[in-house]
Order: sequence, then structure tokens, then C-alpha cells
Amino acid sequence: MATISPDLPVPPESFADDMAGMPSFFIDPAGAARRVHSKWFWIGPLVVFSIVSVIVGIMLMPIVQHALEMNPPRPNVTPEQYQKGLAISAVIQKVFIYLAPAFRALLFALQAAILLAASSVMSVGAKFRQLFNLVAGCGLIQALAAIAALVVLKAKGEITSVAELQPALGLDIFLPEGTNKFVMAFLGYFSVFEIWWIVMLVLIFAAAFRVSKGKSLAAVAPLVLLNLLWKVGAAAFQR
Repeated sequence: MATISPDLPVPPESFADDMAGMPSFFIDPAGAARRVHSKWFWIGPLVVFSIVSVIVGIMLMPIVQHALEMNPPRPNVTPEQYQKGLAISAVIQKVFIYLAPAFRALLFALQAAILLAASSVMSVGAKFRQLFNLVAGCGLIQALAAIAALVVLKAKGEITSVAELQPALGLDIFLPEGTNKFVMAFLGYFSVFEIWWIVMLVLIFAAAFRVSKGKSLAAVAPLVLLNLLWKVGAAAFQR
């Protein structure tokens, strides 16, 4: 039988109160756990993440376009085809920038569904809405990671290759140039921000649903593993 944890005190439900409670997802697991049980908390983090995504995307667009222009064309591609490809990529970037909020909402829903499945297997009495609040709040750490990546890229100056668009923020910073791309992707996943995200996710889950940290880690592990596999798998498409 599922273990239903007693609800934590739910703070007043207003957009202003939820906005004020968002910083707890950076450093205060107990305070964040109370927000997990709030009905509409997810709206604030999603709004903030959306604004950050759009601004970062717009600021990165000229950097990405320049890197693509510096990237040598594939064999058998004419200059006209190459220029047409660059123009299409610019349009695609713009579309993805402004659709980022919708994609992020879908990603939060997928993450919450994965956590819900793991919670069900482990007899944790969590609801989808609560888990959606959890991943949305912890997503603020990932928004901070996007800002950090932008700052690093801006500080680099001219970006001359597509590979440089992914700054080393994880263990890959210690790897020499030419390291196997799958090894680079695996170690690159474990950045300061990703580890921070995992730790807060585990601690807030444990506090929100009154389970041990070990059980919380086990529930979160499938989500982390899928993220890692996605990161490593994406390396296969890198040139």
C-alpha cells in the first residue's frame, strides 16, 4: 500500500507568494518542499524560465550563426546550398527560441511523469501536480546554468566552431582536446549546475513526501539516468 505522507503546511496561494518562494529551490529544501504542495506554484518558475530562455536564445543567436558560418560545409554541398542551409537554420533558431516555453512545459510534464512512475513503484504517495511543481522549481537551477553558459560564451570572444557552443562547465573541463566525444559528453553532464539540480531534487523530494534520502535518490535516479543517456546519445550527431 502506498505510503501517504502528511501534507506539509501550504503557504498562501498567490502568484506573489509563489514568486517569493522560488529562491528556496536553490538552497532551502524544507521551504521548497512546502511549495511542492501549492496548487499553482509551477506557473512562476515556468514564467521565469521562459523569459530566461527567450532572452538567452536571442543573445546566443548571432553567436550560433557565426559558428555555423565558420563550420566547413559538407562534401558535395554547393555554395548556394550552403547559404540556403544557413538561412534555414536562422529561421529554425527563431522558431525554437519563441517556442521554448511550450517545449519546457512539455519537458517538465515528462519529468514529472517519470518521477510519478518511480514514486508509484516505490510506494511514495506523490501526485503529478506536486511533482510538476517540484521539477518546475528545480528547473530554476537549469535556467541559471543557461545564463552561466551565455556568460562563458560571451567572455570567450569569437566562437569559430560548433563544438565551442557547449562550454565546459562539468568534469569535461579537465579533458584534453581530441578526447572521445562520448566520454566528453558523459563527463560534461556532471556540471556544477547539474549536480546542484540533482542534490536539490533529492532533498526536496525527501522533505516533501517524508521519505528517506536514500529512497528519494532511488526515485530520482531514473530521471537522472535518462538525462545522462540523452546527453551521451546526442553526442553521436556531433561532427
